[in-house]
Amino acid sequence: MRHLLILNPNTDSTLTQKLVLRATTLLPENTTISSTTANFGARYIACRASLAIAAHATLDTFARTSKDNPLIAKPDTTVLIACFGDPGLAALQDIASCTVTGMAQASLQACQKKGGRTGIITGGTAWKPMIEELVTAAGFSSAIAGIRTLPDSGEHASKCPETTLQALREQACNLITSDHADHILLAGAGLAGLNSALSPLLPVPVYCSFTESITHIAHSPCEQKGSKPAPLITTGLSAPLANLLAHPCTEKYC
Repeated sequence: MRHLLILNPNTDSTLTQKLVLRATTLLPENTTISSTTANFGARYIACRASLAIAAHATLDTFARTSKDNPLIAKPDTTVLIACFGDPGLAALQDIASCTVTGMAQASLQACQKKGGRTGIITGGTAWKPMIEELVTAAGFSSAIAGIRTLPDSGEHASKCPETTLQALREQACNLITSDHADHILLAGAGLAGLNSALSPLLPVPVYCSFTESITHIAHSPCEQKGSKPAPLITTGLSAPLANLLAHPCTEKYC
C-alpha cells in the first residue's frame, strides 16, 4: 500500500490539517496519509529568509518523523513538501530513501502535461523573484506565461476570501490578456481550494497547486533510489537529523 507524507515546512499545524483533509478526498483508497509540521521557522513562509530557514526545517522534520516512525522512510512512501517554494527539496531527495517532491515541482509537472502555458499567481510580492528563479532552475521557464502576486501573503489571503477572489481575478485576467496564459495556477498552500471559486469567473481553466500535486503523485510511480551520499559529521543539529546524515544507509532509514 502506498503512503503519502505531507510535510508542512510552515509551522502552522492548522494549515497542515486543512491540507490533509483536502488530500484525503483526492487520493485513491489504497493510499494512506500522514502529516508532519515543522517545529521551528516561520508560521507562513513569505520571504527569502523564511524560505532558507524552511529548507533546514524540512530536513529536520523528516528526520524527526522517520525516527519516530521508521516505516515512513520506506520506498513506497512519497513525501510532499507542502510549500510552493519547495524548500530543501533537492537535499531531502538526496538523503531520503523514499520518493520526495515539492508542491512547485509536482504541480508544474502536472500543468506541463496539460499543454499550453501556465500563468502563476501567489500571495506576497516577495515571492515573484523567488518563483522566477525556481522555474528557471527546474527547467519550467518555457511553459510559464507569467507570474503575478497579491500584495498579501497566502496566509492572509486565505482569511479574506472575498477580497482575495477579486484580486485573483484581476491578476488572472492580466495573465490571460497580456501574457496569453492558457491556464492559471494558484500557487501556495494558503490559496489551496480557491480555484473552485475563481474558475467560473475566467475563460481558461484554473488549477490549485496543492490539488495538482496530489493528483500528480497519485498517477506517478515511486522512484527507484540510487546511491546514498557519504556519511556527514555535523555540529549543532538536532539528534535525529545528525543521525540521519551520519548514517544515511542504515536499515533504520533505508
